[in-house]
Amino acid sequence: MSSKHWDYKKDLVLSHLAGLCQSNPHVRLIESERVVISAENQEDKITLISGGGSGHEPLHAGFVTKDGLLDAAVAGFIFASPSTKQIFSAIKAKPSKKGTLIIVKNYTGDILHFGLAAEKAKAEGLNAELLIVQDDVSVGKAKNGLVGRRGLAGTSLVHKILGAKAYLQKDNLELHQLVTFGEKVVANLVTIGASLDHVTIPARANKQEEDDSDDEHGYEVLKHDEFEIGMGIHNEPGIKKSSPIPTVDELVAELLEYLLSTTDKDRNYVQFDKNDEVVLLINNLGGTSVLELYAIQNIVVDQLASKYSIKPVRIFTGTFTTSLDGPGFSITLLNATKTGDKDILKFLDHKTSAPGWNSNISDWSGRVDNFIVAAPEIDEGDSSSKVSVDAKLYADLLESGVKKVISKEPKITLYDTVAGDGDCGETLANGSNAILKALAEGKLDLKDGVKSLVQITDIVETAMGGTSGGLYSIFISALAKSLKEKELSEGAYTLTLETISGSLQAALQSLFKYTRARTGDRTLIDALEPFVKEFAKSKDLKLANKAAHDGAEATRKLEAKFGRASYVAEEEFKQFESEGGLPDPGAIGLAALISGITDAYFKSETKL
Repeated sequence: MSSKHWDYKKDLVLSHLAGLCQSNPHVRLIESERVVISAENQEDKITLISGGGSGHEPLHAGFVTKDGLLDAAVAGFIFASPSTKQIFSAIKAKPSKKGTLIIVKNYTGDILHFGLAAEKAKAEGLNAELLIVQDDVSVGKAKNGLVGRRGLAGTSLVHKILGAKAYLQKDNLELHQLVTFGEKVVANLVTIGASLDHVTIPARANKQEEDDSDDEHGYEVLKHDEFEIGMGIHNEPGIKKSSPIPTVDELVAELLEYLLSTTDKDRNYVQFDKNDEVVLLINNLGGTSVLELYAIQNIVVDQLASKYSIKPVRIFTGTFTTSLDGPGFSITLLNATKTGDKDILKFLDHKTSAPGWNSNISDWSGRVDNFIVAAPEIDEGDSSSKVSVDAKLYADLLESGVKKVISKEPKITLYDTVAGDGDCGETLANGSNAILKALAEGKLDLKDGVKSLVQITDIVETAMGGTSGGLYSIFISALAKSLKEKELSEGAYTLTLETISGSLQAALQSLFKYTRARTGDRTLIDALEPFVKEFAKSKDLKLANKAAHDGAEATRKLEAKFGRASYVAEEEFKQFESEGGLPDPGAIGLAALISGITDAYFKSETKL
């Protein structure tokens, strides 16, 4: 649920900080100043303090810890710099004999307030220095000449590297040395991001809903088929808005061009040479799923290798620096070699208890370029049988059945979008298309009634997955087993409607061992069980087909008892009242398969 739907009785930022401290025993909260500090006093090391406007979580408070990251973080209101008073409070709360490094992203308000706090500290005789992080490459050198690059997700790497260095080298490290090293890290960082929309700012959402043509800062809201490159993490507009939305591969290629092109002199901020060690960070801007984020990372790594001969020595993927619920991601590259510190990877690998640092893999020695391993060989035995069947008729029945399912996919998907998770139509279509492919490539032994069913089971298992895939696989496998057992007891035979009907009953009973669903429970069993029972009784495929169709249609009036549909509110079903109600998608899909098989059977001159 978007944050715009919540009504916070207390200050949202303060509530967030309190929640963070409740779940992290290593931090404390100065409530009046919205400052999170480490619970341990470590005056013998350089203190690291950072902060800024809220909305970038887990940055900055999520990086406060006792063991090598930040010592304190200061939180402003959403996208608004904290006050000098707040920042100075953090400095005073974490005194250090070795000095204080204040890390700030390159935004005017942050620099003014954090800079003033640093000057106040110096005026009191404290040793304090300011380090400005700027890693954005979207705005070129000509345009940002006076203000410099914006600070983005590279800030997370700066925190991690400098925090670990200050912790691990506390006995021999001076503040001016840490500042100099920090400047080298910043100078070798580049970041760019892309998003599908601007973000929703809590407490300002009503204004946006009243006029959906512009967001709360007056920027144009992206259309459903638009994307934007180079948006800032405070809802600032990017450098390029375009339509239609490209494939992820195309988008990644364009983003890497901004980061690495040597011909674009306006954006060639960091040089990457052949043997340089490079660190990659893929950052979730807030609304990108973990599933998508790692897929994006994989594409980035592949393109870095194939187009730029870069193989990152470290890869960090996760939610580090967000822009509230921003539906996008950013790519950060750090040229570790050019920072000049041979221990930089050691600093990145250092384990920390900070919840905001998403990766705690400290040992990279087992890393290999080729991580794909072969699946173990499974000897399933010889599935060949002496159960014969007319191969041409068999192929026609299969093709007609699965094509009928594919034709129903849009409707099944619509039904399942309401009654389930929306994947039933796609799952059935995947299995159907895989069977069509196997038919076209001659990969099914259609003369062998048992072996072909074993092959189909394997195809269905591989292509479908999910509950539907499991149910189909169990049923078809059990059908093959029953046909084989008949051969073993009676000898070779040719498939007829009668032999099939008996094996269908056995397969149904086997399926019932693995599901409690029965007719009336609003599942695919509502189509399957009536089909099997009618076919066993009459040996008439037309009557059995009608029983399957009637059973599927009857689910329009049934209450779901199994699967995701059993959790759906009744009002969701009302939109389908004009067609008699919302049917079970799985039952409709199975009825379509049976209908397609029946149509082909009665069109064929060959009969079983």
